[in-house]
Amino acid sequence: MDSSKWFVTLPGQVPAQRRLFCFPFAGGGASFYRSWRSLIPDDIEIVLVCLPGREQRFGEPLIDTIDGMVAAIHAAIGPLTDKPYAFFGYSMGAIISHHLACKMVAEAREGECGPEHLFLAARRSPDIAMKRAPLHGLSSDQFWQEIAKYGGTPSEILENQEYRDLFEAPLRADFKLSETAYSGDLAKLSCPITVFGGDMDTSPVPGDLDGWQKATTGGFAKHVYAGGHFFITDHQDGVIGTVAEAFGG
Repeated sequence: MDSSKWFVTLPGQVPAQRRLFCFPFAGGGASFYRSWRSLIPDDIEIVLVCLPGREQRFGEPLIDTIDGMVAAIHAAIGPLTDKPYAFFGYSMGAIISHHLACKMVAEAREGECGPEHLFLAARRSPDIAMKRAPLHGLSSDQFWQEIAKYGGTPSEILENQEYRDLFEAPLRADFKLSETAYSGDLAKLSCPITVFGGDMDTSPVPGDLDGWQKATTGGFAKHVYAGGHFFITDHQDGVIGTVAEAFGG
């Protein structure tokens, strides 16, 4: 597996002591996390996870199942696990990073270990079923109406038919992956889990984050910020500060 297309590394000013892998939300790209480089300690290398169907991988075959996505990333990530590492996943990225962490622990290759910390944002815990109706099978108009409610899609896309046609297939595939993923049978991790949510988010509501404590035998912390599903837009510094402190060595 060619790992180069799956990951972009953003080194700091000193040799990396740890790596933070950042997984995007549905429809999002790796570039969302580029601004983190200037806000994270220099000895933490940021690794952007580049999923097929977006940005530099636009046009590649889409992956719309959690098993397929995790298997592909798992096959590519090995060379970057030679240092202590953690995962940060937002919404769909949270479910991918959780499943991947469990797979890496269960199928650890020689010299490998699982992540030292899991940071998960805007995703309900594995013991809670999805409360809203699935979106990935809706008609195009209905699909985009529901996407608009999340508040994270630029108006330039929502109001332009050409852009919607361009981005609909990758976004629909992401929602299918997220909505059909089942996590109830995953083994507990032993690393700490820190979760983040918005107090006005409806999917998940803040209480839906509590069950993540049962997904690990390690420590657990929960942080709720003012805002909806994309609360990070207004609270990036707070989220990054928490991540840096918890994973800072």
